Amino acid sequence: MENHTNCDGKPEMTNQISPDNLRGGREVETCPEAQTLYHYTDFNAMRGIISNGEIWLWNLRRMNDSQEMQYFIKELKIAVRKLLEPEFYARMEQLFSENLKDFDTLSSYASCFSEYADDAAQWTRYAKNGMGVCIAFNREMLAKIGDAGHAPLCKVNYSRNCDNLEIVKDLASLIKTESNGSTEKIRETFNRLITSSPLFKHPSFISEKEYRLVSLPYNVTEYLGEPHFFVEETNIKKYYILKLRNVCTALNLKYADLFEEICIGPQARVTKDVLSDYFTSTGMGELCKKIKLSECPLRRF
Repeated sequence: MENHTNCDGKPEMTNQISPDNLRGGREVETCPEAQTLYHYTDFNAMRGIISNGEIWLWNLRRMNDSQEMQYFIKELKIAVRKLLEPEFYARMEQLFSENLKDFDTLSSYASCFSEYADDAAQWTRYAKNGMGVCIAFNREMLAKIGDAGHAPLCKVNYSRNCDNLEIVKDLASLIKTESNGSTEKIRETFNRLITSSPLFKHPSFISEKEYRLVSLPYNVTEYLGEPHFFVEETNIKKYYILKLRNVCTALNLKYADLFEEICIGPQARVTKDVLSDYFTSTGMGELCKKIKLSECPLRRF
């Protein structure tokens, strides 16, 4: 694997398993320009993001979609099978089995955002039933930070099938080839498959209109640093840290410009004045004018 260094001194991947392939490859949608993205969370996490300059990336396989990373593989096999005659079915199963034998041991880590502002469903799911906060991020800045921090910003795809993806035709062609093609071609094609898998979700989640800062499923520690662990009463969760403030400094970006709005949840006890005083006390007074109250009529039961 050919390596170069990125702005943080860590190697930058330049072969087929690269951030550019993960975000803008033939299997995924690239991020549109000039868009605000929204992160629903609680006030303690807001402190970590804004005051500490960090955002945490969590294991996708431990999130609320039980088919994370698996859904794409399942739908892809269905689509490939449609292009094959029955005599090639066994060869297809063999090729998938051999090249995905370690897939269940791989995980991508991500931090999630939405296109939707002040959304009732996301206040309920991700912001303590509306008692939390929603941070509006400048999409263009966030994308630059993700690229430099080895966690590119990607749009999630909610397609019900994979029939029109180029990789489907590529895999069908490999399977039909008597020799199954060269080893390098097979490896490259399945690497594309694996690195695209975090960007496809079951269509029942389409209402979230999600974007992700997402790591590659390979060599996570090499590119994001050592893992951290969040210890709860009944669980321990592994995560990685993307240092937003440090990357902004390295890219010569003004950190406060990353945040376009701070929206206090519809059921939150925190007032605008208290949050404003907090930002001022932590040296983030520029955000005081960006505070707003939710207009969502969410009711607690």
